[in-house]
Amino acid sequence: MDKRKSSRISKKLEVRYQSEVENTAITSDLSEAGIFIKTNKGMDTGNLINLRLNLPNSQELFLRGHVVRNTKSLPISNGNSNNGMGIQLIDPPKDYVVYVQSIRIS
Repeated sequence: MDKRKSSRISKKLEVRYQSEVENTAITSDLSEAGIFIKTNKGMDTGNLINLRLNLPNSQELFLRGHVVRNTKSLPISNGNSNNGMGIQLIDPPKDYVVYVQSIRIS
């Protein structure tokens, strides 16, 4: 059973977050309530995380959330992996919600 309140949209955007050092990663999918980030440098479930998301129009959005899922897998045949972390956003800014809704419509 899926616990998500919003359906996800596949979208690759650059995102930066701080763990022990600043990390740059790529989103895999977005929803109004959360983001999945493809990374080998995931944070522990339950941690608070601050994100800087770069939109295609060069706008940078600041987001805050909780790590709700951490996945680690072996690379698949093309060399990619499904490593990453699911983030449940806390009070996402209006600009973020509007952006997600705009790509959902298009």
